[in-house]
Amino acid sequence: MRSLLRPALPVLAILTTLLIATPAAADYCFQLDGGSFSGDLGFFRFSGKRPTKKGAKEQLTGRVAGLSPVYGTATVGKDGSFAEFAATFVADGDEGQIDVQFFPPSASSGSGTGDYGAYGLGTSFSANVVDCRGEP
Repeated sequence: MRSLLRPALPVLAILTTLLIATPAAADYCFQLDGGSFSGDLGFFRFSGKRPTKKGAKEQLTGRVAGLSPVYGTATVGKDGSFAEFAATFVADGDEGQIDVQFFPPSASSGSGTGDYGAYGLGTSFSANVVDCRGEP
């Protein structure tokens, strides 16, 4: 039995190394600041890669404040001049909405409107792309 396993050990070692060394899908994070959006409630983490190509459309899934669910859609203008991220979330039993724009799509700062605990997009805020390691 040992002689049968011996040839397989190098293959298993390589596969294990590849699995460990392969990074998980990249996430991206925004920190919003303004109105009720600041600190933990302003920290949004989205799964996957941030869309920046002309005409791109991506489903948004993620979380706010470290654990509350976020879902929505990100789009990039057909001319490639802007990106828009619109999402709904529930944190501490209250619903909120955000609509964030970046000009151009790869910009690290943008702005938007949103609300938390009330329906609508009445509050303005600034938005910055931040390192996800700062997630609450």
